[in-house]
Amino acid sequence: MKNIKEKRQGNRFYHEIPISCAYFNTSQSFKAISGNFSLNGMHLFSDYEFYQGASVIIRTIPKECVSNQEDCYDGLRQITIAEVKWCRKVSETPSRYEVGVKYFESWY
Repeated sequence: MKNIKEKRQGNRFYHEIPISCAYFNTSQSFKAISGNFSLNGMHLFSDYEFYQGASVIIRTIPKECVSNQEDCYDGLRQITIAEVKWCRKVSETPSRYEVGVKYFESWY
């Protein structure tokens, strides 16, 4: 079996959190659900297709942490801008997409 090197730089936290996602500088937003997140990015599920390389703004509404981990929301940004790294269709009817985004670095 081929050993595939993991590209992720940080721990992933698996929590379904409702989010709003939109192309940067547009007013129309789309509901989505996070699958997991880290300090560097997020995996989400959406009914809308986002294009690879696009800049998106993500707003989250975190639920209460139900995990025994004290740091279960470590890396979750409530508002952030990210780059769409990949998007793939996972169901036809209804249309459903998985999307991977990488957060842009903060310069402050």
